[in-house]
Amino acid sequence: MAEDVVGAAPQTQAIVHQALRCPVSALQPAPAAALKLLQLTRSEDTGIAEVAQLIETEPALAAKVLRLVNSAYYGFPQRIPSIHRAAALLGLSTLRQTALHLFFYESIIESDTKSAFDRLFFWQHSLLVAILSRSIAERLGHEHPDELYAAGLLHDLGKVVLESHGKLSYSEFLSTVGTSGKATRDDEALFFGITHDRLGALVSENWGLPGIVCRVQALHHCGLAESHLETPQAQEVAIVALADFIAWTQGLGSVRTYTSPTLAPEVLELIELEQIGLAELLSAADQEMTEIAAFYGLHFPSPLQLRANVVTTALALVNASQGATRPVGRRPIKSATAPHQSLSPDVFVPQTLHALQQEFALAHLLLMQIEPKRRRFVATHGLPERAQGGQPPGMQIVFDRLGGDLIHCLRKRTAVMIHDTPPNRRFLSMLGASVAAAIPVMSQGRLQGILCLYDPEAQRPPAPTILHEIQAVAGELGIALERSRLFAVERAKAEVDALTQLPNRSAVDRFLQESFAQVSAGRHVGIGLVDIDHFKAFNDTFGHQTGDDVLRIVADTMRGLTRPGDFLGRYGGEEFLFGLMSPSDSGVASYAERIRREIARRGRMLEARFSGHPLSVSIGVAHSSHDYLDTKSLVAAADNALYTAKSSGRNRVCTAWTQGGVPDTESPPPA
Repeated sequence: MAEDVVGAAPQTQAIVHQALRCPVSALQPAPAAALKLLQLTRSEDTGIAEVAQLIETEPALAAKVLRLVNSAYYGFPQRIPSIHRAAALLGLSTLRQTALHLFFYESIIESDTKSAFDRLFFWQHSLLVAILSRSIAERLGHEHPDELYAAGLLHDLGKVVLESHGKLSYSEFLSTVGTSGKATRDDEALFFGITHDRLGALVSENWGLPGIVCRVQALHHCGLAESHLETPQAQEVAIVALADFIAWTQGLGSVRTYTSPTLAPEVLELIELEQIGLAELLSAADQEMTEIAAFYGLHFPSPLQLRANVVTTALALVNASQGATRPVGRRPIKSATAPHQSLSPDVFVPQTLHALQQEFALAHLLLMQIEPKRRRFVATHGLPERAQGGQPPGMQIVFDRLGGDLIHCLRKRTAVMIHDTPPNRRFLSMLGASVAAAIPVMSQGRLQGILCLYDPEAQRPPAPTILHEIQAVAGELGIALERSRLFAVERAKAEVDALTQLPNRSAVDRFLQESFAQVSAGRHVGIGLVDIDHFKAFNDTFGHQTGDDVLRIVADTMRGLTRPGDFLGRYGGEEFLFGLMSPSDSGVASYAERIRREIARRGRMLEARFSGHPLSVSIGVAHSSHDYLDTKSLVAAADNALYTAKSSGRNRVCTAWTQGGVPDTESPPPA
């Protein structure tokens, strides 16, 4: 069941104890009639009379079902007087679904909507996911689509549990972390110590909900390849995951965030969009949601624009983002990359251009590399040397302004002559030439840049017979460029601390060397050593997993305060180092104080989770303007200031030039 997915019971219980105010077993169970309804979703012997009788055992529910049956939602010409009559008219499936969403609306959603976690908005999401899950299941020929309706309705139950019973509420989570626009499972794990899907699966199992509900809750955000589920069960999880994603594309996520839910790549392998008739699916869901809105008094987006092209576009973007990483694992073609003995473009690109110039007696060569995110080509290398960096320096072409023969070069991926015609004149004028040749620089079917050949003093382009040979060399150059980029990515990964995703000690040392080298040129660097107060106590009291969470929380907090051009890395253990190029020591001290205050503020918020262990940091600051000889002496000064901060009571900033510090005045420093 769910425990097979979420982990060993003792460890899980400890994690849940940190997250909730009471054990899962002490949570108020779902209404008995609702559980019975869920258990009847797969029973082959269930009849209309049995369901009707079950609903009648809950008078309040029966009254609400009759009110819904007699509303404009169904539009019967005469009033329906009894549940049995309603059951006969609506059918078993519809009656059961109606009772279920009324049950859980009353028991889970009744609350005001003034908090950051808007329960009514969450209910709209749950209802849409339930409707879509049932409809997709029907289109795929699932034997029990009502089961998928129930699983979709409850798929995010863990968020409600955290909001109602968490030591920290889901509203507090959204206010603290969700403001970044990325209310992700990773953020939940840091904030609560557990994710909503994992918690929801545990609660569902404890309540005795059907296995499909538990599986869907545990796995609808996870990769299914490693779940070891049979294909039918994996497809059930994929159905709800796809419905969840579709609901988000329509502006109805479970919370108001721009971050899309995680969609495992296996989802689209288990469900072919052609099978479910996406346009008809969304149209039917649109109608059903709009009709039921009046009964609940909800205001959906005006109106829900459930359009197939929106979802198709979103799914295409998911596929593109997943596919973009695949070439990293491909092995380069050895014969093509062998001529390049360096992985630095500043070495192998000039060597290649020189070889081409000598071999084919070319006057000018210019390499323009692509910058996809900024949608432009930028001149990076050229010959003669005066063309280095562009002709004129800084030459760039924005994609939207491309035209003439250059467009043909890019679309056909082939070398072209660029003649003096109106569509080409802007580009030729940038080169200072009246005619040129352009050769695409490719690697494994992807464009890396353009190689331009031209002669400002000649009226004729390079001979067409040489373009084919140069294009072969351009292919090798493209592969070398891709290799260098992949190497840069891998080097960056090698310099990232796996736990905090900050630069590691190796990267810290490189930053210190490079930044201190600028001191002789008149620039100054300030650094701060940040140490988590009483970190060992977190490990000893709550376990090493919680200690890891504390490290991530501090890292994420500091990352949120780091500006472009600043540096932040993990120095070792529970210590971090920040650095910034600053003309004054006061600026560095102020920056350190902002970090200390924000971590102390977050620590006060997390007091409910880390009972008796307030989270805070001590910081020692040093600045190169105070005549340090090297990085070693600069770091030693910051370390001495950190020692002063810790010995003076912790939760304060001390500077190397004053050895003083101001503690947090909003709460006493930890003992």
